[in-house]
Amino acid sequence: MGSLPDLPLLTAIVLTVVLTILLIKKNLNRHGPLPPGPSGLPFLGNALDMSGPYPWLKYTEWSKQYGDVVHIKAVGQSIIILSSPKALGDLLEQRGAIYSDRPRLIMGGELAGYVDSVPLCPYGSRLREYRKLMSEVLTPRKVQGFFALEEEKTREFLGCLLRSPDQFLNHTRRNIAAIVFKITHGYDLQDGLDPLMELAERGDHDFSEAASAGAFLVDSFPALLYLPRWLGFSWMKKAKLFRKNMEELRDAPWEVVKEQVKKGTAAPSFAANLIEKNSNPTKEQEDIYKWVSTGFYAGGADTTVSAIGSFFLCMSLYPDIQRKAQEEMLRVVGTNRLPTFSDRPHLPYVDALINEVYRMNPVGPTALPHRSTKDDHYNGYFIPAGSIVIPNSWAVLHDPDVYPSPFEFLPERYFDKEAKAKGLNLDPRKFAFGYGRRVCPGQHLADNSFFIAVAMILSVFNISRVDEKAPKPDFSRSEGYISSTICHPEPFKCHITPRSEEAAVLIRANEPKDGRSQF
Repeated sequence: MGSLPDLPLLTAIVLTVVLTILLIKKNLNRHGPLPPGPSGLPFLGNALDMSGPYPWLKYTEWSKQYGDVVHIKAVGQSIIILSSPKALGDLLEQRGAIYSDRPRLIMGGELAGYVDSVPLCPYGSRLREYRKLMSEVLTPRKVQGFFALEEEKTREFLGCLLRSPDQFLNHTRRNIAAIVFKITHGYDLQDGLDPLMELAERGDHDFSEAASAGAFLVDSFPALLYLPRWLGFSWMKKAKLFRKNMEELRDAPWEVVKEQVKKGTAAPSFAANLIEKNSNPTKEQEDIYKWVSTGFYAGGADTTVSAIGSFFLCMSLYPDIQRKAQEEMLRVVGTNRLPTFSDRPHLPYVDALINEVYRMNPVGPTALPHRSTKDDHYNGYFIPAGSIVIPNSWAVLHDPDVYPSPFEFLPERYFDKEAKAKGLNLDPRKFAFGYGRRVCPGQHLADNSFFIAVAMILSVFNISRVDEKAPKPDFSRSEGYISSTICHPEPFKCHITPRSEEAAVLIRANEPKDGRSQF
């Protein structure tokens, strides 16, 4: 049996640990105080507070107590939570050179394999190349070239709603997938269950789950990475499945287009254009092309699906607002045609309704986290290099000092000139699509797809609740929504009926003829 260490040795070890802690604290104090925040548990810090559902509610509670810049720790990691337009703008936009990196995400990044995806890619030359390639087709002017496609696919969407309105959420997903895959890979969805759409939906679900803060223990304790895989913990099994789905979504559609280009049968698309411009790319270049092609769907489609789902929910809950939007639609468009993008400048109330959907139930209640790359000071507080920075968009979009009566669904708020002069009721799109150099590159395409879906639905359908006596969800607690990186409404039912027999005839008359290619 081994002997115990000498007392002097134990004393030396204890003193070394104590001195190290004191030196760290002294170093931090030398830089100034950290932002205020709640005290946490020994070692764990606030990790358990972050692991519960709807973390943005807890962050908002802290912001009310400690201010718009809150500091917490999780297993020794500094985390900064920003909860005001000024703090978000000052740090993530004005100081974008410091705050545009992404933190290390063990599950979502390394294990699931999304570390090189457009949303999670570290700030640097690869990300700049992604954004350069995407900007060639996603500027506000360039996306106008997709108007005809979006209108065509949305007319098809209306026909699906007419035939099986109870499947409105599935039809929504199919509509957005049809638009995006046509743009990215020149691909027309197959009838019934489409294999690429199914794969993309699995990828979206995986990413949303894997990138959720605090969802997996391995994110808080990276040392678990080195455990043998034969232990078979649930997070190990999920990571293996996530990576398999990711690789298939990234590679399979690209290889099909690549083969089509080789045979001269490829339809015009973003992926085909990349292949034709560089027929002999390096391995790294081709990896970039694959990821940027996949990024269109992963970065934009799921968010638009969530927004349209929220639109259906809100219209069922607020019939008076739906009626006002339909009255405007009647004045501008009439009953003999469907709306088009050219009508948008003449539909201010519909646009305000869209803004209110973005605000009331934001698709990303907290934008994907940023990471500071240098020591910084803000409002007298020290922000250490390597801090994870969480933009709490939900707090801003429900701040009564920014949006009076924040839990009332009020499109009219955006017409209040007096409030606007005071800096109130800001355009919520400023907080809905990310921040600074990490703002969503597909925001204009996503917003356009959302608009044309909303406009066409309002022109020909009425949406109402199934049970008028059922209590409405409490949006102040995110009731009715799934807690995730991309926040979708929980499955719900509503009545979707044609506004008249003439409206039903109009839908059928405008539904495009099938001409789907096989993938």
